[in-house]
Amino acid sequence: MQPIPRFWEKVVGPATSADGTPLRLTIWGWSTTSFGHAREVAGRRLAETVARLAAGARPGRYYPRMPLREQTLQEFHGADGTLIAATTRNRYGAEVLNTDRLLIADVDLPAPAPLARAGGLLRRLFGGAPTPEPEGTPGEVALERVRAFTAANAALGAHVYRTAAGLRVIVTGTAAAPDSPEAERILHELASDPVYVTLCATHKTYRARLTPKPWRCGAPRVTIAWPYPDAATQARTETWIQDYRQHCRGYATCHLVERLGPTPTADEGLILDAHDRATLAGPGLPLA
Repeated sequence: MQPIPRFWEKVVGPATSADGTPLRLTIWGWSTTSFGHAREVAGRRLAETVARLAAGARPGRYYPRMPLREQTLQEFHGADGTLIAATTRNRYGAEVLNTDRLLIADVDLPAPAPLARAGGLLRRLFGGAPTPEPEGTPGEVALERVRAFTAANAALGAHVYRTAAGLRVIVTGTAAAPDSPEAERILHELASDPVYVTLCATHKTYRARLTPKPWRCGAPRVTIAWPYPDAATQARTETWIQDYRQHCRGYATCHLVERLGPTPTADEGLILDAHDRATLAGPGLPLA
């Protein structure tokens, strides 16, 4: 996978919209090599944005529009020395696995059965055609979909996990790049979240949250403004991180449900082991 940018710089400059409205822009630049290169990228992006606004583009925020601005915590290298995964800290403080060596599908489960039954009742009351309901709970239906996928793709394996909102499916044995048509096909076949599919393609990496969402484990909310603008902000954030880790104790991010298909390769196993250790994937802990 491509290294995650470690160097970030921002520039601030004036601009004018097509109707003459004065604007003040803050633009970030990034680099995997140096702060100087990051400043060059920021300056170039500022000039391009000024030109677009002058030509009539509307100011606004477009997502996703640049690499994720996240602090790299750890990198993992394969047997040949190449980068195969990295962990980062996201904007609300959780640790996240980034990799292109394993395909990771994020599967949200549908609405609870009572809501589905209510929808069916409304259709009957107002004359709509009944919709056949699959047998089993939403989780069971999603799991059967994964089993059918692995049965139809015998060369691929799947590690299936239960999360607080659905399933996480880690597929082994595929070389599908995150921005490839093959990855899009597999992710859609597994019913992965559409926003997540777009995120993977844009940033050319699959992602899996490793630690609990702060609000699910009782930790206070925080916006991680990295890179930190000054030492005081960094100290406050590090204090929050220590408090967050204390709240994470006693919670798991996912539970391993089952393993399907062939044995993972050594590199795949390295990433899976790191994932399972960080998420506390064994049974017995509440999900957060």
